[in-house]
Amino acid sequence: MLVMPIDTGNKAIKTEHFEFHSGISVLEDVPGEGEEAIKYQGRYYRLSPERNVYLPDKAVDERYYILTLFAVAKELRELKPSRLFLQGEAVEIDLVVGLPPLYYRGQYKKFREYFFRGGQTVDFEYMGIAYRISFSEVYVHMQTYAAYLYVAKELNLFRKKVLLLDIGGFTLDYMLLEKGMISWEYTDSTGRGVISMYQRINKGIREKYDLDLKENDMDAIILGETSLYDSGIEERVTELAKEHVADALGMLRECGIDLRMCVTVFVGGGSILLSKIIEKVWQRYRGEYYVINDSKVNVLGYKKKYLYDKSMQ
Repeated sequence: MLVMPIDTGNKAIKTEHFEFHSGISVLEDVPGEGEEAIKYQGRYYRLSPERNVYLPDKAVDERYYILTLFAVAKELRELKPSRLFLQGEAVEIDLVVGLPPLYYRGQYKKFREYFFRGGQTVDFEYMGIAYRISFSEVYVHMQTYAAYLYVAKELNLFRKKVLLLDIGGFTLDYMLLEKGMISWEYTDSTGRGVISMYQRINKGIREKYDLDLKENDMDAIILGETSLYDSGIEERVTELAKEHVADALGMLRECGIDLRMCVTVFVGGGSILLSKIIEKVWQRYRGEYYVINDSKVNVLGYKKKYLYDKSMQ
C-alpha cells in the first residue's frame, strides 16, 4: 500500500518531493510534445504558473481533485526504487490531506468524500502515460497540529506552552498547545495569509506609483532577490509587508495570547517568505520563536501522524 501525504494549499500544492502552484488551465487541444499536462475525463489540463482564485470550500469543483492527480502522478514517477506498472494495474493509495482549524469540523466529511469517491478506480494520463489509481482510504488531518507533531520532538516542545502560526496562502492558522494538548479557545484560522498581504501591497503601490505588481514580483522584493524596481517601490513593499505581519501579531494579542509567555513556531510557505520581516517585527516582543525553513512541514506531519496511527492499530 502506498501512502501519499499531499498539502492542497491555496497558493501551492506540496508533496514529499514536489511543490507547484495551485493553478490549472484547460487546454482546447492536445498538449505539445513534452508539455506537462493531464488528460482526465476526456479533457486536457495543464499546470498554470499562477494560482487559481481562492476557494473557501475546495470541494465545490474538480480543480483540487485534478491538482491532486498531478501530485499523485509526479510522486508515482519519483518512486524509489522505481517500478513498472502493469497495463491496467490499479495502484491503491492511502491519501492523507489536511484542512485548516477553522474548516476542519465543518468540512471534514465532505473533503474526505471529495477525494475518496467510494474508492472507485480513476483513469487518467500524465504526459502521455496512462495511470489507473484508487484511493483505498482518505485521511484528513488538521494542518497546524500536523506541523506541531513534526517539529515538537526536534525543538523539545512537548512540555512547553507553544503557539503554532501557520502562514499559508489565504489563511493564517494559529494553535496554542500546553504540554501537547490543544487549547481550543486559542485555536482558529484567519484570512491573514499572504494573499491578503499581496492585496494590501498592491493597493499601496497603485496608490503611490500607479503600478500593478505580480505576486512573484512581490515575493522577489520581500526576499531581496530583485533590483528591477526603483528603491522607493521596494522600500514601500517591505514597509507594507511589515505592517501586515505586525497587524497579524497584534491580532493575537487582542485574542488574549501573550507572545512573551510561550514559544512561538512559525511554519508554512508564508512564514519562510516573511522570515526576515518576522525577525524585524519580533524585536518588539521578547518571547522565544522559531521559523521552520521547510514549506513541506504539514506534508511531513501528515505522514508522521499516519504512520503513528497505523502502528497503534
